[in-house]
Amino acid sequence: MSILNEKDLQMQIKTGQFSNLYYFYGEDSVAVKRCTDRMIKAMGGMTEITKLDGSNLNFSQLADEAELCPMFAEYNCIYIHDCNAEAFKESERKALMQILEQVSDQTILLFDVTGFDIYGGKNGKNKKPTAKNKKIIDYIAKNGTVCCLDLKNPAQLAGDIIAATKKRGCMIERPAAQLLAILCNCQTLMIRNELDKLCSFINGGMITEQMIQDMVAPQLDKNVYALTTAVIRHRAADAMRAVNELMSLRVEMPYLMAAVSGSLIDVQRAAAARKAGKTVQDVMHDFDYKFSYSVERAFRDSVGESPEHIAKCLRLLCDAEKQMHSGMMDERVLFEKTVIEMLRR
Repeated sequence: MSILNEKDLQMQIKTGQFSNLYYFYGEDSVAVKRCTDRMIKAMGGMTEITKLDGSNLNFSQLADEAELCPMFAEYNCIYIHDCNAEAFKESERKALMQILEQVSDQTILLFDVTGFDIYGGKNGKNKKPTAKNKKIIDYIAKNGTVCCLDLKNPAQLAGDIIAATKKRGCMIERPAAQLLAILCNCQTLMIRNELDKLCSFINGGMITEQMIQDMVAPQLDKNVYALTTAVIRHRAADAMRAVNELMSLRVEMPYLMAAVSGSLIDVQRAAAARKAGKTVQDVMHDFDYKFSYSVERAFRDSVGESPEHIAKCLRLLCDAEKQMHSGMMDERVLFEKTVIEMLRR
């Protein structure tokens, strides 16, 4: 039926013209959650829906739930969180497609994705969801409603930041607003948090570019993840593209190298845990991770990798940091040279 943006979805909910199938995904996880919350509220809240864990989906249970008739509500709503079709066997994928094809008029199936990278590490404006997930999305786009909630670019976000700053009784010029968006990786939640901090500090004055440079730490997660994934998979073009993205953030090199090392250490721990027969929960407990997302991502990236290979990459970074402190080589040249050496391992 349709591929909607957030505003169009809100209008659809307001008019009550519901689809039987929904799929929300995209880089802006805050917007994905916001859309999911709106749908759940429209369905009567969490007490009125059935929530299923997409990472451990029981297809027989889903089929049974989808056939139920609502007793005290207009719709039988089923919410499926983080269902990654790439993890399915072919028989499971067919079972899910059969459920989607046979969903009744009284049932709403709502899928959302915030806990895994549906693009499989791909970047750029032409990126697409991974093949098996795309088949599910394409079917729902044809027969229901899909919302792809990717991040706005800095120029698009600048207007939102200017308006939000004005509401807080402060001022910011467009170049400074765009810089804030860039340093926050265009993540709306991060922008909001940093803007709260800046407005509290300036107390009704003007937020400048220099103030943002001094007070806002760059958010590197997305680009660092793209780089480490490319290095692990030996994709040179993707790796150098990620290097250029990271360089454009104007981050101090020690901070950048520490971020890349930290990402590789996550993968090394996951590789060692996989080799020892341990789980995501084991790694979270043993290394005191607060959130599962980075560990789950590291487990996916560690498939086929050995702790020894990643250790070699970490040694290269360690050697590069020593050279950097000696001041004998241009920092960017040193970083690019190190990435190339890691790709050769």
